[in-house]
Amino acid sequence: MKVILRADAGVGIGAGHVMRCLTIAEELHARGHEVTLWGSLGGVPWLGERVTATGVRHLASEPFSLDVDVIAAEADVVVVDSYTIDPAEIGRLDALAPVLAVIDGDDRRIRASAYLDQNLHAEALPYPSHVSDRLYAGSRYALVRRELSELHRVSAWPLPDEPRVLCVLGGSDPLRSMPRVAAALCTLPEEVRLTLVTAPESLQDVRELVAGRGGVKVVPPTSHIAGLLAESDLVVSAAGTTAWDVCTIGMPAVFIAVVDNQRAGLRAILDAGVALGLDATHDVACIDTVGQLVAMLIDDEDLRNEQSARCRELFDGRGPERVADALELMSEKP
Repeated sequence: MKVILRADAGVGIGAGHVMRCLTIAEELHARGHEVTLWGSLGGVPWLGERVTATGVRHLASEPFSLDVDVIAAEADVVVVDSYTIDPAEIGRLDALAPVLAVIDGDDRRIRASAYLDQNLHAEALPYPSHVSDRLYAGSRYALVRRELSELHRVSAWPLPDEPRVLCVLGGSDPLRSMPRVAAALCTLPEEVRLTLVTAPESLQDVRELVAGRGGVKVVPPTSHIAGLLAESDLVVSAAGTTAWDVCTIGMPAVFIAVVDNQRAGLRAILDAGVALGLDATHDVACIDTVGQLVAMLIDDEDLRNEQSARCRELFDGRGPERVADALELMSEKP
């Protein structure tokens, strides 16, 4: 089966669309399928390393474009993960080659052979019937890489005397949220060790902020986030695609919605009781309380264990397998 994954990355849109596609690619590649990532990496340096490590072919293209006739001629099935590519062009492609459209609470009136909304409780959203009849939805389909799902814990989450907190706000930080988050975390006692994954645009500011505090590592975005998670006890993360990685592991966390398209995910997280959270989209000042929420998790073992148990109930790490099954089924249909 020949699969083309169409997604873009960049400072303004982050790396989430491409990372989701690479997770699908990892599973398809393991099954022996021919996979091509078609899109712009937006100059995100570590993302090229991840593409290479996944073993898929990458064809660069203009951001948000769709070479319908060329893609249709080369693919048995296509995955389109974009908030921006013209829905009419996606529909035209679907008439030539079956498309799985990745959507996040908004189908954008896309006409496709199937739809994927991997977000928590997405199966309960009121999608129109032409979408819901062909929709793979909810945390059963969460696109979490194998190296992360292998960190999944099946027991309680004890803390060492010096808890290790990882803070990651995504592959880019266009709103410069990290300096404020870093300042709030630095109010925690110094025995709480901090690792701050900081995008280039905020790196200098963050280093200056933490200069007087011990036990802090400031590192750039990396393709080896699994290693950082494996060395951590608690996480502060943006409420984007990384949230489902953390929930699949079952790690106690505080999630922050920093852009509007993360608000629905944050609401689902809070409703499900899998983590604590803050909505900074309309109240940036709430970020100043993130240290207090981390302190609450450190001090409350029962809360940590309850959240981890809820994560285990809702996320089993098999989302990529189920999506690959769906793509194989789509390719077989006449």
